[in-house]
Amino acid sequence: MAEISDLLTAFSPMEAGPGTSFAKRLRLVHPQLGASSVRTAAILVAVTWLPLFALSWMEGLAFGRVRIPFCYDIAAHVRFLFALPVLVLAEIPIGRRLREVAGLLLSSGLVRSEDVGKFQEIFIGALQLRDSRIAEILIIIAVYVSTYTTIFEASIQSGNTWFRPTPQTGLTPVGYWYALVALPVFQFLVLRWIYRMAIWSKCLLDVSRLDLRLTPTHPDRAGGLGFLSQSLPPFGLILFALSSVVSGAIASRILFAGGSFQEFQWSYAALFVIFVVVFAGPLLIFTPKLLALQARGLEEYRTLATQYTQSFHRKWVERSDERQELLGTSDIAPLAGLETSYKIINKMRFVPVDHGDFIMMVVPGLIPAAPLLLTVVPPSVIVKTLLKLISVAA
Repeated sequence: MAEISDLLTAFSPMEAGPGTSFAKRLRLVHPQLGASSVRTAAILVAVTWLPLFALSWMEGLAFGRVRIPFCYDIAAHVRFLFALPVLVLAEIPIGRRLREVAGLLLSSGLVRSEDVGKFQEIFIGALQLRDSRIAEILIIIAVYVSTYTTIFEASIQSGNTWFRPTPQTGLTPVGYWYALVALPVFQFLVLRWIYRMAIWSKCLLDVSRLDLRLTPTHPDRAGGLGFLSQSLPPFGLILFALSSVVSGAIASRILFAGGSFQEFQWSYAALFVIFVVVFAGPLLIFTPKLLALQARGLEEYRTLATQYTQSFHRKWVERSDERQELLGTSDIAPLAGLETSYKIINKMRFVPVDHGDFIMMVVPGLIPAAPLLLTVVPPSVIVKTLLKLISVAA
């Protein structure tokens, strides 16, 4: 048991993985995790944003010559000065929280003693997937394919910008740095988080296949899996970063292309839903197990309640000569307990997600859209909505 505890203590699918070995060779990492993340974030900002600013300045594209100069490109500054550091620094709280949740899976007694070995293999396999070289190569390929599509194919980037003044002339020197270094670095961090979530999902899927000691009458109304919901709030940092990038891109289109928020609201909503599914969706893995648990629990407690109430009726109703003993009897307490248990089972959640934890994850992701909403919705309505969501989460 000590060995598996040590494994869970070291379990960090969100704090390493693709790109880590390369970062170690460049001395971007530090033995201390917090210092490592801060150091990595600072260096990546220096590698992405600073050269873009310097090159655009030298080419006269920092403040003019094109419709969207570099210094006026809100999306670029949000992406490299804000979202990029957040994607790196988020490893600390998210990694810590997932270690705690993984530890609770074992310490809560949900895993049977005969399955501890399988449980250990699940997390060893997760760490092996995390450090897969094949995954690293595939992510890099996906990054450059995505970069090419973003710069050369997407109509939203069709010329008259600081990195591509006209479609005919192609990329400027600053455009090549953007296409070959800066944007791939950012997209690598995004895809790495998606890969990490795939690993976490596989962990939960493998755990769900174990014969867990789930109880339908558990007060968390999730069979004892309610603590999994605690993994959600830290992912609000990632939603915040990604939502900021999307909001920044929309803001640039509104300011420089004469667009309006209404043109992009459904695209933003669709992307936000996708982000939420990526980071909260893994908990849906337990839905079939919880549905089966509820069905079995209702059947078992329905049978038990029927047997007990029939026995109670025979003893206290049909046998009228013993009614005087009903006052103070202990037979009524189990009857009330059966009713409470049945109600708990009937109101079980099909996903081990507490609405408060879910809102704490979602609200940070909605904040970057607030400035855009100000163009179509009164500020008082936005503030009241956010305060209402926060009060519900509290």
